[in-house]
Amino acid sequence: MIQFFKELYLTAFIIGFRIRAPERFRGGLAPSIDFGKGVLVVWLIIFFILKGIEEYVGVLFGTRFSFDDERWEMAVITLALYLPNYYVLVTRGYGTAFDREFTNFKKSKKTILVASCVGIMLASIVFCGYSDSAYRHSFHIIPK
Repeated sequence: MIQFFKELYLTAFIIGFRIRAPERFRGGLAPSIDFGKGVLVVWLIIFFILKGIEEYVGVLFGTRFSFDDERWEMAVITLALYLPNYYVLVTRGYGTAFDREFTNFKKSKKTILVASCVGIMLASIVFCGYSDSAYRHSFHIIPK
């Protein structure tokens, strides 16, 4: 089971790493940009999950968090989530090594991993949206 979650984590990196814009839109500019896109996909999943948890904790305890109010707080949170993932996936080379392994997987395994990863991406976005709705409803916040 742990192996499956590890492969899902690395598959999220692969999805972002392999998505390229067409050449007419200057796609495939540099490998460092592709690495950054891969880490960005992993970061987005983790960010949406943590953001949803933060809002449900706020509803549970009846307190409003101010992470959305200060830009420097969001920058610190972003770096705290992005840099460790970049270190593990790119600097240590686990993501790029898995990219070479991923090409040798059976088609059924690739399909299961990609479908599961896309499902987790969508579920994290939906979770964040619903928790934001509950948070706003709890504190009677009118959307802008």
